[in-house]
Formats: sequence, C-alpha cells, structure tokens
Amino acid sequence: MISASVEKAAERLRKAVPIMVKHGIPVTPVNYALWYTYVSNDDPTLNRRIDDIVATYGTVPFSRAADLFREHVSPDGEHDAALTRVKEDLEKMVQGIGQELNASLSGTRDFNSLLDECSRDLRSPPGTGNSFEDVFGTVEKLLQGSTAMHESSARFEQKLKSANAEIRRLRDEMEALRHNVMHDELTGVNNRRAFDTELAQLTPQAARGVPLHLAMLDIDHFKQFNDRFGHQVGDRVLGVVGKQLNDTGRLGVSAYRYGGEEFALVFCGGTAHQAVDLCENLRVSIERLALKDNRSGERLAQISISIGMASYRAGESTEEFIARADHSLYKAKQSGRNRLCREE
Repeated sequence: MISASVEKAAERLRKAVPIMVKHGIPVTPVNYALWYTYVSNDDPTLNRRIDDIVATYGTVPFSRAADLFREHVSPDGEHDAALTRVKEDLEKMVQGIGQELNASLSGTRDFNSLLDECSRDLRSPPGTGNSFEDVFGTVEKLLQGSTAMHESSARFEQKLKSANAEIRRLRDEMEALRHNVMHDELTGVNNRRAFDTELAQLTPQAARGVPLHLAMLDIDHFKQFNDRFGHQVGDRVLGVVGKQLNDTGRLGVSAYRYGGEEFALVFCGGTAHQAVDLCENLRVSIERLALKDNRSGERLAQISISIGMASYRAGESTEEFIARADHSLYKAKQSGRNRLCREE
C-alpha cells in the first residue's frame, strides 16, 4: 500500500515538473503544490481555472497562483497549523503556572500550619516546656518556614513574569497570524476573506440604519499590461493600485482585493455623496499615475479603473448588495471605462 502511494506520488511529480517548465513557472513550494494537485485531477474546478489562465496568459502569474493555492490547495491549513502551535504553547504555559500556583499554595498552607504550631507553643503556660531553648527552637522553625515561603513566592513571581512575557509573545504571534489570514501580500490591502467577514458584520448594522456603501473597482484592460510588458509589470500595476487604495483606507474606508484585478471599498457611515467624491478622487489619482518599465524606461500604458457603487438597502442579503455594486461596475465598463457609475 505504501509503495503504491509512493509510486503514485512519483508519477505525479514526473508529470507536474515538465508542465511547469513548459509554461515558464518557477518550481516553488506553492507552484509545485498547485501543479501536483492539477495533474492529480482531484479538483476539476481548479483544473478548469488553471486551463483558462494558461489560455489567456500562456503561464500562471504569481498573483493568480497564490490565489488558486489559497482557494483550492490550502485554504486554511497553514494558518490552522500556526494557530494550533499558539494554542499548544498557551496550554503549556497555563499548565506551568497552575503547577507553580499549586506548589505556592501548598507552601502557604504548610507555613500557616507552622504559624499555628508556633503560636500554640508560645502560648504554653509557664513550666510546660516554655524554656529559652524551646523559644529559640520556635524562632528557628519560624525562620526556616519564612525562608521557604519567601523562596516559593519568589519562584512564583518569576514564573508570573515569564508567563507575562510569553503571553505578550503569543499575542504578537496571533496578531501576525490574523494579519496574514486577512491580508493580500501582493497589493498590501485586505483580502477576499476579510471582505466577506467584515461585510457580513456590517450589514446587520446597516439594517438598523447605519449608512453602508460598497464600491467595486476593476483595473481597465489589465490583460494588456501582462501581454505587452509581462506578468511582473502586471504585478507592479496591482501593487501601485493597492497602494492608492491603502491611502484611501487611511480616511476610514476599508479596502480589499476581491480577486484578480478587481478590488472593493467599503464605506461605513457618511453619505453616498461623500463616498462618490472619494471614489472619484481615487479614480483621478490612479489615472495620473506614471509607471515606467524598469528595463527600458518606457512609459507604460495609462492605468485607469472603472468603479461601480451601490448603497445598502434594508432587507437585502449581502449577496444582493454585492450584485448591485457589480452591476454598476459592469455599466461603467460598458459605457467606456475609466469612470464611476452609481446605482440610483
């Protein structure tokens, strides 16, 4: 059984690598896992998406490969493993504190018993063994007991200090993990998972009357950048658009990469007019970008975006809300691109 599994894995390896070489795809862990899954034919949807991308670009660009890997090969596995490590570290730390606390409490109980014993000895009436030597012995017992108690308390205090530092480290690790789960590395904005999560949290507020507006954005003629200048330039275009969106995010607007060359902006609060003005300013700022080819110095074709916007309607689902914004984006594309259309 084991040998059959190894043989099957080797066969998939022999199939995957030549295909990757044929399409000029670097043999990285992400790409290998993606094409290993492709040749296994375990995920027909993934295979269709890869075939479509190869038919369009002749290869699978880095940004697309990363998206496919997250969505099909390892949607949660890497982050789940990291989360498991954090939980295990936290559990060990809690157990350590518990053991030290039990030891400290045991020491406290022993010291209390010693105090009771010494108190009884000191209260003994004269002539019942309450001599100088007896009192001296009581003092010695108190000294030994207090020293042991002090050492136990010091150990517990040190354990708490160490635990505090460990908790801070784990908190930072959790923050980094959360950032990775919700962040798009290529563009610097939040990713689709963050969009789905946060929009689902905001729509109930909108149903109670909090204004909520959604803009869907698409880079115009993005395929031409890849075809004319190569996929590295296409990734640069995605990056500079992402930076503009991040700058917009500093104004209290949440920016997301929705998928491929499509992005989203979510406005919670404020009027539709304010959201339109911000989107229009964003469109103009991107239109004015001057991006050059690093090798030739040639100025690239103008970057522009089309924007479709909708405001939340009470009672509609999140899917309906997104669909209306998408429809407005479609109208912006159909009416000439590099413009904003808002559903009235």
